[in-house]
Amino acid sequence: MKTKLFLLFIITSQAFYAQSGTEVLKKVQTKFNSIQSFSANFTLIFYEADGKGGSKTSGKFFYKRKNKFVVEQKNLLITSNGETIWNYDKSRKRVVISYFTDDPTSFSIERYVFDYPSQCRIRLSVPESTSSEKVLVLIPKDEQIDFQETKLWINTDNLISKMEVIDLMGTKFSFSFSDILENADINESRFTYHPPKGIQIIDLR
Repeated sequence: MKTKLFLLFIITSQAFYAQSGTEVLKKVQTKFNSIQSFSANFTLIFYEADGKGGSKTSGKFFYKRKNKFVVEQKNLLITSNGETIWNYDKSRKRVVISYFTDDPTSFSIERYVFDYPSQCRIRLSVPESTSSEKVLVLIPKDEQIDFQETKLWINTDNLISKMEVIDLMGTKFSFSFSDILENADINESRFTYHPPKGIQIIDLR
């Protein structure tokens, strides 16, 4: 039995490494260029630099080309139309408005797929499980990028199912997607937030 498992591992590894990280990345880029939008459930976990597990949150994620997205959580709503980002704290009844490029919460999948790779060394990593997913590892070539390492789990549809980002302080952010729906019918108005009356508005633009 052990021999069979060992041979299966060798065969799987050989097939896995038949593709390079760059080839897998190109397939992911082609896939993202072929879709206009997607929606998914997500789970976000923070890990401290010492490896201890931190807070865990979950919610709904909506995405549309050109950095338009919505992050829906119990007490937080982040909305971006690609130019402006609204960060609404429901518990404090406060919304902070800023330019997309200036806001640290302006999470952009497109940057990890199209912009950062050219500034990083890319390699293909062996998944920790027997999953059919591939793992792309991005390591910055210099200190101009604000993370130490990023791992992208690529599913059989060439979409990102999970991301792990280690920032410059050593904190790890693990962002997992599930129930991904490609080309979801998302109204364009969803990506603009209109603050209701009675909440505090902090406009940093």
